Amino acid sequence: MNRLLTVQPFSLLAFSLLFACVAEATPRLNPGGPAPYTQTMFSTKLYTETPKEKGGITGKLQMVSDVIGIMAVSRERQKFAMSTALLEGGHRDETKYRFSVYFAQYEKDLSFSFTGMAAGTYDLFVMTGSAYYNGIQLFRRNNVLTTKNIEVITAKIKETNPYFNEKHLARIGADPGKPLVARAVLQEVRSLPITLQDATVHPELQTRSIKLAVLEDVTLTGNEAWMVTEMREIVRQEVGPPDTKGAIPEYYCKALSGITVIDEVEDIGTINITKDAPPK
Repeated sequence: MNRLLTVQPFSLLAFSLLFACVAEATPRLNPGGPAPYTQTMFSTKLYTETPKEKGGITGKLQMVSDVIGIMAVSRERQKFAMSTALLEGGHRDETKYRFSVYFAQYEKDLSFSFTGMAAGTYDLFVMTGSAYYNGIQLFRRNNVLTTKNIEVITAKIKETNPYFNEKHLARIGADPGKPLVARAVLQEVRSLPITLQDATVHPELQTRSIKLAVLEDVTLTGNEAWMVTEMREIVRQEVGPPDTKGAIPEYYCKALSGITVIDEVEDIGTINITKDAPPK
């Protein structure tokens, strides 16, 4: 027994290297690139790109490890141009509005930067291999949703996108108004076997998606009814054997909330990642 407990310097080094490999086992999010396990391409247009804009955010994270992605989510829908190919040739340009999600460049010391951001107010989103932290604001004043509202909205969300067989509602809220508009942070997981285009089946893999959902109360008469007006994906992740499977916990962090961007890069300094009680 004593012999087994004796650790040589080389063994300590080997253990340290092994621990480092385990700690960094979850692959970083790679927008526009191949998925880490199947090499399939997805999320090529997931994140917002506005290269002509001069705004940005720079800072550094503390008190968190295993970071695989840092995003900024706009609080209001922003204008963007969209081109649609026509069957008879040519294209049609349209102006639409949606929530912007920017992806940060970050270093090993967790210093990060966003560039090319449109003016607005943003909440940051930090994705790790085992949890996600964010400062997403769902309502400005008191949350007015009733237990019945939440029950009906949850049922409506569970009807969306059958590819994901698990739906996990993290937070939900709404401001007073007519029509009543609710926002929710939710996580979807494909825990059933994944079949690729070449018909190979991968029961060892999962797909995780974290989204900001927006729903509008469309009740006229009779039973309460809600309509999904936007499902803005923030994270799409391929989950492999060494990664944390299933739903991961969501934590609200006040320090990640409400960052204003105008027409220059805003240095927000060092952010301590905390697990705060979300607004009620």
